Amino acid sequence: MGALPVPDPVPTRWAGQEDAAVLGGLAQQDEAAMRELHRRYAPALYALAHRAQVIDPDRCVQDAFMAIWRHAECHSRSRFDGRTWMLILAHQSLRTG
Repeated sequence: MGALPVPDPVPTRWAGQEDAAVLGGLAQQDEAAMRELHRRYAPALYALAHRAQVIDPDRCVQDAFMAIWRHAECHSRSRFDGRTWMLILAHQSLRTG
């Protein structure tokens, strides 16, 4: 596997907000919220993909972020904090990818 992509280091207007608030913004289709989550969590998702030894980590991480986008409104009904909830979705996405 090659070098891991580096997320955009520039914070968005969501910088400093709790993950739950950013997920709420994502549920409202706010693209800046997605950029902020990618900035925060792309390294962790690529690490998961690396540990899972997936063949195409870029596609799998993209699929994981798309699952987070599609299901963001579900987080508010979850018992998990934002980070845990996103990592669970990402793990499920990596297993099926």
